[in-house]
Amino acid sequence: IEQIDSTRTAEGATYSRGPSRLQQYIPPFSLWWIGMVHGYWRYVDDPAFVRQMIPGTRAVVAFFEAHRQANGSLGKLPWWNFVDWTRQWRHGVPPESEEGSSAPRDLQLLLAYGWAAEMESALGIPALAAEYRKSEARLRRTIRDLYWDSGRRLFADTPARRDFSQHTNALAVLARVVEGDAARDLVSRILDDPSLVQCSIYFRYYLHSAVLRAGLGDRYLDLLGQWRTMFSRGLTTWAEQLDPTRSDCHAWGSSPNYEVFRTILGI
Repeated sequence: IEQIDSTRTAEGATYSRGPSRLQQYIPPFSLWWIGMVHGYWRYVDDPAFVRQMIPGTRAVVAFFEAHRQANGSLGKLPWWNFVDWTRQWRHGVPPESEEGSSAPRDLQLLLAYGWAAEMESALGIPALAAEYRKSEARLRRTIRDLYWDSGRRLFADTPARRDFSQHTNALAVLARVVEGDAARDLVSRILDDPSLVQCSIYFRYYLHSAVLRAGLGDRYLDLLGQWRTMFSRGLTTWAEQLDPTRSDCHAWGSSPNYEVFRTILGI
């Protein structure tokens, strides 16, 4: 967490990883960094460290707010806006409108607003938390207006509503754009719809989290086909992706190490 924080640019974004001799920026990973700080705050009794990171979370939020459109949706972003390795997305970047609107990125920002607001309320500036909550509520309304397709009963990847993915709909559940029975129905349908762009090894963590949020955790063990394939190929560590693997020992494939405790054992 601290090493990534130290890579921050003057605009507020972080490197995709740190420390690194490669000056690589993946803006959505800066939003996930806010989630890392939030997760550390929830699970580790170390508020002093989290307070030291809050100026960094503010800087990341400010970077994205500088790229918002009038309706709160994100516009064009610089650098490599990777979301997940999928066959349909060029270089892992999801489709976007001419203005830059892309549901996966908007939903990641929506999640980050919530994380940042919680930490500001507890450890930072409550008035800033209130501003984040206002932006969060506004963006949640915008996401419903821009991306919900009533015909397919799915959230689309762009306002044109021609592209659909598991990613967007899983994030919509995690960000509480849809809740309760509607979320349960949505998750059930995205698990069983092969026409959607499918989550790869990395992003299945967020898909599985949505499954759990929707109360469908009993389906979890049936969703581990890609990990069973890794075992069948003789791997003893998790691959970055199945084919081509590029890396046969990749940290982002290790979500079952966490999910077995959370979802199966309930810890």
